[in-house]
Amino acid sequence: MKKEPPTLAPASPGAYRQVFKEGEAVLLTVTARWPRLEGDFPGVRRVNRYYDALFQRWRRRWEGPLLERARAAAGPETPPWSADLDFSVARFDREIYSLYLDATENSGGRPRRVRQGDIWLLPAGVPLRLWELLPRGRWRRGRILEHIRAQVGPRLQTGEVIYYEDWPRLVSQHFSPERVYLTEEGPVLFYPPETIAPALEGFPTFSLAELCPFYRPEAPASPL
Repeated sequence: MKKEPPTLAPASPGAYRQVFKEGEAVLLTVTARWPRLEGDFPGVRRVNRYYDALFQRWRRRWEGPLLERARAAAGPETPPWSADLDFSVARFDREIYSLYLDATENSGGRPRRVRQGDIWLLPAGVPLRLWELLPRGRWRRGRILEHIRAQVGPRLQTGEVIYYEDWPRLVSQHFSPERVYLTEEGPVLFYPPETIAPALEGFPTFSLAELCPFYRPEAPASPL
């Protein structure tokens, strides 16, 4: 009998919730949801170990320093603090698993938000970097920044967004090729809150699909 090839599929995500109290008063509520894959491949196990370890790092922070801060700040009029980890899958197929994770901490003031984007080559479970998605060539960083600035202008003209006045400089200053994930259309690069725009804009995102003919169905090659 012919042996069926091993399957590769999303598994039930990891999940965690804990409420920390001081007597009857709630100090901190922690909720977490992190990705997992299902499949009999070493790369799948590698990806799962990575996200299990990522959750544990956040958990140590939240149940350690953040909880101690919440306990020190607790008072009759102090609202409970909260911390949350969640993820969204941007692309999943036989070759690519890409997602982004958002961690949020609310300590009574402005929430602290952190995003991480990941791209994995399947089934090997090897991370892909932005530079590996783009055609070879010089001045790639400059072309990316030009492409980002070209997207900002129309958004500002229509009033779609509010960016800081010196956003052209900030786009370059805060650029990082590590802040990226991959959709069916191509790479998406994002900036942390309050780097190029006020907090109300969240994570400003920019499509790099036109610069990336790879991993984009039926996309014509475009030199960079």
